[in-house]
Amino acid sequence: MPKFRLAVTLATCLALPLALGACSLIPSGGHADLAPTLSFQDEPGGPVAFQSGQPVPTFDRQPRLRAELDGVWRFDPQALDTGLSLTNRNSAMKALQAELGDRAGAFYDSSGWPVIQVPGTFNPPPDRSTTGGFYRVDFFVPPEWSHTYSLLKFGAVRYIADVWLNGHYLGYHEGGDTPFALDATGSLVADAYNNLVVRVDNPVWGTRDDIVPWGLADWWNYGGIVGDVWLEALPSTSVVRADVTPHLDGADVSVVVQHRGKEAVNAALEVRLWPAQVNATNRLNPDAASLIPTDAQPLLDRQAGLGEMSGFAVIRVAAPFSIRSADLWSPSLPALYVLQVTVIADHERVDDIYTTFGLRQVKVDSTGPRILLNGDPIVFNGVALHEERQTPVREGAPGGGPLISVAEIASVLARAAGVHADLVRVDHHPPNQMLPVLADRLGLALWEEVPLYHYTPQTFSIAMDRGIPQQMLAEMDLRDFNRPSVLFHGFANESAGSSERASAMKTLHALDRRIDGTRLTGQAAYGTDPGDPTSAALDVAGYTLYYGVLYGGRLSGVAIQSALMQAHRTFPRKPIMVMEYGHWADNRADESQQLRVFNTYYAQLSPAFDTEVGGFVGAALWWTLDDYWTQRPGLSVETFGLYRPDGTLRPAGVAAGRAFAPTGPSTPPTSLRTSGVAVPIEPGERQGRLLPYIAYGFALPAVVLVVAIFVLSRVRRRPAW
Repeated sequence: MPKFRLAVTLATCLALPLALGACSLIPSGGHADLAPTLSFQDEPGGPVAFQSGQPVPTFDRQPRLRAELDGVWRFDPQALDTGLSLTNRNSAMKALQAELGDRAGAFYDSSGWPVIQVPGTFNPPPDRSTTGGFYRVDFFVPPEWSHTYSLLKFGAVRYIADVWLNGHYLGYHEGGDTPFALDATGSLVADAYNNLVVRVDNPVWGTRDDIVPWGLADWWNYGGIVGDVWLEALPSTSVVRADVTPHLDGADVSVVVQHRGKEAVNAALEVRLWPAQVNATNRLNPDAASLIPTDAQPLLDRQAGLGEMSGFAVIRVAAPFSIRSADLWSPSLPALYVLQVTVIADHERVDDIYTTFGLRQVKVDSTGPRILLNGDPIVFNGVALHEERQTPVREGAPGGGPLISVAEIASVLARAAGVHADLVRVDHHPPNQMLPVLADRLGLALWEEVPLYHYTPQTFSIAMDRGIPQQMLAEMDLRDFNRPSVLFHGFANESAGSSERASAMKTLHALDRRIDGTRLTGQAAYGTDPGDPTSAALDVAGYTLYYGVLYGGRLSGVAIQSALMQAHRTFPRKPIMVMEYGHWADNRADESQQLRVFNTYYAQLSPAFDTEVGGFVGAALWWTLDDYWTQRPGLSVETFGLYRPDGTLRPAGVAAGRAFAPTGPSTPPTSLRTSGVAVPIEPGERQGRLLPYIAYGFALPAVVLVVAIFVLSRVRRRPAW
């Protein structure tokens, strides 16, 4: 098996650009013309993200009337027409309705369909046959939902979802890992049974070149409703979202407010900043408000008038603040705060949202190729993972299935912390939304990325022209905007193409900066070409290194060192991120070789860490934390894990724990409560406050220069005697 894996992987890693250069050979069923559903619109106060006709909301759990739709649904597996799935809905709707038939009818009997768990998957390994079908659930809506507005929210549906509520078409979404919301107001019936039908199509990888990812991905393509589903009731005037841009001395807060009532209201906002206390009793609680200590007083309490709102109105409001003696977020001190935003309509508090955030700054040192976290040099010992259940173990293989419970996600992060890792590369696609929430609280930094995986010149152009990678990135950015643990955004993995990839990286970097701007950007380029120039527009230069494992002859420190130095010469001002190094462990002999690979690589990487004199490596991540299922031909389970599926450490895992410990962060406190003294800043005042300092910074040297010139001129005029 290892020899076959080696042959397969060599073909993939080395021949991929050539073998897949002619993607026109891949049957595509005609290129998709299904448009992205997310865009940005100019509204009073600034640009606002909209999707399917609504401003993109927060997907954090909120203290609102809520109907949980997770649990047992019915599922009718069908071989769906993927060409139809990817066709513009204006022209496809008649055919979609015909395909739907009477499945969304009020009296349709779905009891004959198999039961399925939501969230979950319709193709758990080793099942490769199911690629789509119809989900249905019937649920009762209590009478208190009358006279409310309602949103139907999905954590993730892989890959294309079309949604009907009580037979009314609500909309669609493409992209399998990020959340979306649909307006259910006109279709939901209070004090009655309702039915929800979701058509899900998960195209087989390698059959089309216009989906993301398109093929040859080395993980399991879990299809279905893989995230939570819930309904949320809203008043006519509501808080849509609150985004926090952190600084070391405060934060910029952007609040989006929506009004949909027939009657005009006089609206106002109340913004409160609370300390957070994270401990064993609330660490896994998804509710941000649960982190506010019972005896806490707000660190900030301010109100802002919004004036009259009428009709359909969306506005964006700035509410920045500064804070003295703040606790900054880091892996050693995962300090968090809670922001509460309340909207007031005609002097009545009508809606609240809560979100956690942390104050931190990550950037590249302008004086050298090293990463600075909160102004201090840092290097990351990391692990990569695929989001997958390890238990129950099946004949030595992982249990399989997407991670869906908080406990499962916490277990994965605990294993990472168990080997003293402080950075996790979270799959090749955005993770379950609770993973970064827990990483915030546990003190684990994250690299998140979108699934541009093994792309070629043609597939880069097709994907970017469709706009789906851009939508995926925007959805990931917006969902995790307030997560301080997310320090890096990745845009591609082991892809070919030169000008096409460079163009895509530049486009995605610019989009990321416009939306967020507080994370470092990068990609994971093939280590076979350390001179790859396509990371020029990105903040860091990332590579996957498998010298002596998948290419480059025998395992040799010389080859590793040569590749590192070539990468450094290519990007002398950028930290080099080793995004993967590793070896499989199918048996005990492989485990011994895996250990040799770890020791050889770490001996070359650690002296080049950017915290060392002359160092330039900002992170080194082992591939992988756990074993995982794959759909790569000829394989079933990849055994690269530091851990075996039963939770025991392999020898390489023991060695990694010992090696990571000296440079890893100190263990976070078991209970951490934040503090500080906060004061509001009027919008625009932050820049205004900086102007005197900027002027001082320019004026003082100018004065010194004038004085120096005067003194020197006097000296020159002195007589020689």
